[in-house]
Amino acid sequence: MGGSFLARFALPLLLLTAALLNWSLISLVDLIAFLLIQYTAPKIGFRFRRKYLLLWPVIVFSLLVFLSQAAYLVIWAVEGYKQSVGNAWWMKLIGFMIIQSWKSPTVIYFLVTQLLVAVDALLDIHGNRFGLVARQYSCWGDFLTVVEHLGSHLKVASCLLLPAVQLVVGISHPSWISLPFFIGSCVGLVDWSLTSNFLGLFRLWKALQLYAGFSIFFLYVYQLPVEFSSMLQRIADFVGLFKICSTSEWTEICSAVSLVLFYIMLSYVKCDLEEMDFIMSMRDSNLTEKLLPSKHSFFIRESSSGVRHTNVLLRRTAFRTFTINFFTYGFPVSLFALSFWSFHFASICAFGLLAYVGYIVYAFPSLSRLHRLNGLLLVFILLWAVSTYIFNVAFAFLNRNFGKDMEIWEMVGFWHYPIPGFFLLAQFCLGILVALGNLVNNSVFFYLSDENALSSSNNSAVEVDGETKVFIVATIAWGLRKCSRAIMIALIFIIAMKPGLIHAVYLVFFLIYLLSHNISRKIRQSLILLCEAHFALLYLLQIDLISNALEQKGSIILEIMSQLGLLKHSISLNFLEIALLAASVQFITMGLRCSFHSQQLCNTPLAPLLGLAS
Repeated sequence: MGGSFLARFALPLLLLTAALLNWSLISLVDLIAFLLIQYTAPKIGFRFRRKYLLLWPVIVFSLLVFLSQAAYLVIWAVEGYKQSVGNAWWMKLIGFMIIQSWKSPTVIYFLVTQLLVAVDALLDIHGNRFGLVARQYSCWGDFLTVVEHLGSHLKVASCLLLPAVQLVVGISHPSWISLPFFIGSCVGLVDWSLTSNFLGLFRLWKALQLYAGFSIFFLYVYQLPVEFSSMLQRIADFVGLFKICSTSEWTEICSAVSLVLFYIMLSYVKCDLEEMDFIMSMRDSNLTEKLLPSKHSFFIRESSSGVRHTNVLLRRTAFRTFTINFFTYGFPVSLFALSFWSFHFASICAFGLLAYVGYIVYAFPSLSRLHRLNGLLLVFILLWAVSTYIFNVAFAFLNRNFGKDMEIWEMVGFWHYPIPGFFLLAQFCLGILVALGNLVNNSVFFYLSDENALSSSNNSAVEVDGETKVFIVATIAWGLRKCSRAIMIALIFIIAMKPGLIHAVYLVFFLIYLLSHNISRKIRQSLILLCEAHFALLYLLQIDLISNALEQKGSIILEIMSQLGLLKHSISLNFLEIALLAASVQFITMGLRCSFHSQQLCNTPLAPLLGLAS
């Protein structure tokens, strides 16, 4: 355990510290050693190659650097502490330093770090002997036991936080070099949503680990004290490389730190990810199951029906409660969030989100169709986010061409922001909300189809609580349904009294509802369709480019819109009235059906596991 601790924690940390103490070629070698050691995380059968291909070269190089730097300090002292000798540019580039100030002797820190690297690597080579001796001393043995215990929890935390860190790498400083990380986050979210396998979030981890290593290397090379040509500087600025100094922006610092943290965390859990992928791929093989160790992984669990899943994020009871609550209340919240986003960022792309909400209100599809539709919506939102990312990155270099047509780009749905990371984060969170709906649906499908599962006696209190909540929701929906007729007649009357031909159509529906007690489904669907068409026309007129084009004098379309009653004031009030009318017609039925499905969910034999069924 002692050698493992030194190899996986202390040695890489010391090498990274040595690399960051001074931007130079010597420190670049330390960085390369850090990247290689992290990339070749300890595996079964790799220790012999690791010892002779990595650790011995690290020891030899660290000792040579220590002796060379010490000799350079002696020569500098003999020469009379001449600053001209110590500050030569080629000496700085190689990595030889002098003592600038005793308050912060960087060279002393560097020498101590190099010496610790050599000692640490030597202890790692003789880790077995060191471990046997260390176990004889209770203090060190207890320390290693505590480290081992903390390491298991650190692995779980790394797996949970790694997708978030990857997202921060992608959006903190948007650039071409960071774009693959954001695309990887989008692909992982779609995979997790469609397959309900938590490992889907790490679908591209092998490629991203290699790419992150090269990104760190090139970013470090750009920090070297060398005057790059103007062409190389333009290329570096174009791809997203930047100089790190005291005047750097916080977004650049956040991007660099999160990139290194992502590489370290991914290297730490890569063996466990490979193990989990292997176990999940061999779930149908009984022979393989017998050959596997009892402790498969810190994420793999097995249900009572024999199906493996990755369900250790939360306990079963918590998942059951969250699934029932989200299944009952989360869907209306998702529709509200999509509608709010559509109005706050009015554009053609946002109109697609509004069209989705309109289709849900009009058709209220089944769970299976809604599941497929949510998958398409998630892909649409993330494609829009990636397109916005590319637009903001390209805007900095093509602003002369883009700036002339900004109204067109904004009409499509692309905005330029000084710090686009916040907008991209909000757009990605909107995708997470849609993905959660799919994960809940997958959980419902999985456990409603598991007829042979045994019920758990520990969930009786949760079942009673869930049934009580569903009963309350059903009671409220029943009360609203009883007074829905009066509400609909009042709303139709308010809209019909406004001038315009389109409002005259509402008057026809007002007379139908007033004179008839039994309203057929076709009439209700026709009224909803009218509300949505009216709503869509008003929405399109709010887009700046369209409204500015209609405001031109002599426009025939402007006169037609005026006769229809679409160019009056109080547009926000019109939106609210139409939305309430459509909701009163359809959402009462939707609420009752959601309550019925939630009641079925409460009666399922096993607690639903949100997004963790394989």
